[in-house]
Amino acid sequence: MSIKEKKGFTLVELLAVVVVLGVIVTIAVLAVKPRTRSAKKNLFIADAKSYMKAAKEAYTLEEAEGEVVCHNISDLNSYVQKHDNDYTGTIISEFTNGTSKQTISITNGRYYIFGSDNITSSNLSEEMPAGFISACTSANNQIPQDLGTTTLAYKLLMSEGKGTLTENLALIDQRTSTVNLKAIEENQSKSGLYKSEDDDGATYYYRGVVNNNWLEFGGFYWRIVRINGDGSIRLIYSGLKNSNHTGANAAIKSNTNGATSRYSYYQVYYTYVNDISGLTSTQVKLPYSNGNYGHTYAGYMYNPKKVLMSYQTFLPSNTKRLNNFTQLTNINATKSDYYFFKNFDLNNDCFIGNDNDDTGSCVLKCRELGDDCIASNWNTLATTEGNYSTTADGVYPATNPTNYIYTSPYKYTCWGNSTPVTKANSDGTTSVYISCPIVSEIVGTIKNQATQARIRIHGLFAPDIDTAVQDIYDSNIKTQMEYWYEHNIYNLKDSSADDANYLESYIADEVFCGDRTSNTDNYPLANNGSHFMYNSYLRLTQNGHISTLKCPNLSRDGYTLDSTNTQSIVTPKGAGNRKLKYPVGAITADEMVHAGGKYNTPNLSYYMYVGVSVHTMTPYNFYAGNLLSSPWIIGASGNINGGSSTNAAYLRPVINLKSDIIYKSGSGTEADPYIITL
Repeated sequence: MSIKEKKGFTLVELLAVVVVLGVIVTIAVLAVKPRTRSAKKNLFIADAKSYMKAAKEAYTLEEAEGEVVCHNISDLNSYVQKHDNDYTGTIISEFTNGTSKQTISITNGRYYIFGSDNITSSNLSEEMPAGFISACTSANNQIPQDLGTTTLAYKLLMSEGKGTLTENLALIDQRTSTVNLKAIEENQSKSGLYKSEDDDGATYYYRGVVNNNWLEFGGFYWRIVRINGDGSIRLIYSGLKNSNHTGANAAIKSNTNGATSRYSYYQVYYTYVNDISGLTSTQVKLPYSNGNYGHTYAGYMYNPKKVLMSYQTFLPSNTKRLNNFTQLTNINATKSDYYFFKNFDLNNDCFIGNDNDDTGSCVLKCRELGDDCIASNWNTLATTEGNYSTTADGVYPATNPTNYIYTSPYKYTCWGNSTPVTKANSDGTTSVYISCPIVSEIVGTIKNQATQARIRIHGLFAPDIDTAVQDIYDSNIKTQMEYWYEHNIYNLKDSSADDANYLESYIADEVFCGDRTSNTDNYPLANNGSHFMYNSYLRLTQNGHISTLKCPNLSRDGYTLDSTNTQSIVTPKGAGNRKLKYPVGAITADEMVHAGGKYNTPNLSYYMYVGVSVHTMTPYNFYAGNLLSSPWIIGASGNINGGSSTNAAYLRPVINLKSDIIYKSGSGTEADPYIITL
């Protein structure tokens, strides 16, 4: 054959070869791919089984027999020869009556396994299965299971006296099923831990006559209030380590010789003395002092913005129209230096300032005493014939004529402690003026009640509820609490700890609820006569006395650490209103009820009783009778009551320990408090 006769492959032949090879490769890939996927699944199952074995080993080393323990997968890496850092999840271990059980939840982001003990391909899924637990947050509806057997929370639950955690939780559940939050708790046999719900889940709170919730921390003694839903521990201050822990000694200290507070209307004087310093000082006792311009000032924080407003007007069509006006009940009938004025103009005689000015006021003024105004006690003015009418049509209920219309021209006054200023004029007359934030226009007298009157209110108020509850300024209480924390917790070390940790290393950021929700949009004197009531009042006094450990408006009233605050090393929680400079607050009225207290009822037995009045951070009401906003306070007899924002009471800071704080020693009694470490 000649060279010319030799031919290569044609294009068609080459394409045919390529197609055949492609088919062969496709067949090979299709045959291998399922095996590769199956191999990855089998490897995942094998690794899961290794972690199950590791959990058993860790469980044995921890000597946790009889308890429920939860391990994060990452914590078990030291027990396995081969591990993948991408694996996340948990293994919950139990061992009872000689039988062990592990429940695994593990994922690498593509495959999931959820099941108990026998792990096979049937437990594996490429979608997150129902019941999958991606972190040690909860198991069997118990405490956060990553707490472990060495944590303080675990110790507190085990201190209920039963042999196993399961038995102690059952005891708490049984006790909770019989709790009566409508009554005080002073029965020692019913005292101990109870279960409820907060914004993070199941919370375990102390109630009644307990003496196993004392803790020493930072040179102070504390009472443990509860295990929060996320496992952190809430504490309330109970005094210096080396003092007794009752009366004023259970409150933080302050020197009373100092600078004026910014709320000059009440002239509260105080400076601060470091509790640790041991200097001779007195306990802090001060009012909220947010002012008396309406319920806006009852909160842990408040908005000073005000507008000129008048409340209640005559309603000609209403035959009981006089009854629609505020009934003032606490007039000093014989006070000799009351002044009553003929003229007052809200728009011309009041000064607001700007939105952030809380020093505005109104002025009552008269050119000539004896003509434009008179000096008198209210008893004389109210009972003088001609100053009231008993016959005017439609003034009072016809069947019960006890409210008479006030007919004297001297109808504007400033009740209370405002100081009149007088000036002798060259013509022999005397002029008078009074600075007064709230002016009362007298519209009615009460039969045979010389200390009472019906009034219309003029003055400076928050314009609406939404404005009133904005957090612009700190109350005196918040200012004092955070100052104390700064000088006694922030940047200080625990001298009693072996490794002298910073105290803030122990602290968690948790919600302090200053609940300002209301059941009405009527503003500001809504219901119950002349009161504006917060929902806390309705919860704790009227609607079955049902308190709550949840914050009804968490985003607005749940005080948490400001996430932009770079001073504190405490990790911000992220939830809540983020208005705290430091993670410290006060007890709430609802927490006091859960602890064993009750509205207007003494209780000298439960652990919260210390024998002096103490502030809470829960608003109570605004009462037009004395024109003051009121927070809830714990009375000197252990009772829970509303107190005026001008009432001085003691301060007991509340803080929260991290969930992983380790129990070190102590039985929790006052003589042998719990000692903790990191």
